[in-house]
Amino acid sequence: MRSLLLLVSIVLAAPAIAADPVLAPTGTLRGAYIVANVAQARVDPATGTVSGVIADITRELGRRAHVPVSIVPLPTAAAVLESVQSGAADIGFVAPNPERTGVVLYSHAYMLVQQSALVRDDSPLRSVQELDRPGQVIGINSDDSVGVWLKQRLIAAKVRESPDYTLRDAVNWLRNGDVVAFAGGRQRLMSGTRDAPRLRMLDDNFYGVPQTIAIPLDHPDRLQRVNETLAQLRSSGFLADAIARSGIEGITVAPAGAQDR
Repeated sequence: MRSLLLLVSIVLAAPAIAADPVLAPTGTLRGAYIVANVAQARVDPATGTVSGVIADITRELGRRAHVPVSIVPLPTAAAVLESVQSGAADIGFVAPNPERTGVVLYSHAYMLVQQSALVRDDSPLRSVQELDRPGQVIGINSDDSVGVWLKQRLIAAKVRESPDYTLRDAVNWLRNGDVVAFAGGRQRLMSGTRDAPRLRMLDDNFYGVPQTIAIPLDHPDRLQRVNETLAQLRSSGFLADAIARSGIEGITVAPAGAQDR
């Protein structure tokens, strides 16, 4: 009996697994991502379950920290960054555009998302190399990585911005001839215009946008933990397996040291 009481007292005195103060100070690892970016993740409309590369990464981070996870889809990259800055999210999945520097810390890149452009079926354009010509207008989404990239590099062509990530503007602008092409991530453009006839994707790409994890500025310890984990997930093949499971075309594992271009 004395032994049993001693065992019970030891069990009661043993501390419960505490929240990871570095990664998940609230006891739950809270991740945020851009809902329109299907290269990152998708939401099952029936169950609400989030699946995809960023879901696998978030759950693995939570598993290693022994905490549950929550994954919240948000409408834009700006909303994701705001969530991280305000403390509503512990980590956020975004591309580290130059316009977004200084507001959060960014992890090493874990994935590249290839950027191309949609054109009309009857367009003579066949390559992204043919877009930078006088008189041509290229549609982009506001705050989209490829838009920032194009603004820095286009010499002759102009850009026209739309805040509409549902791509309704993209379809209408192309059909009306307001733009000759609409740029974006290959998979996002394809899935977002699947029901829009008489459009096609150009065969080649502008470049691959690095995908990173945003961390609050005052948590360099969290950044270190995330970077260490990403390095392990890359070398173990976890990232490659997550990308393969996602079934998304146009995404690849970012090589070690990949940076925004």
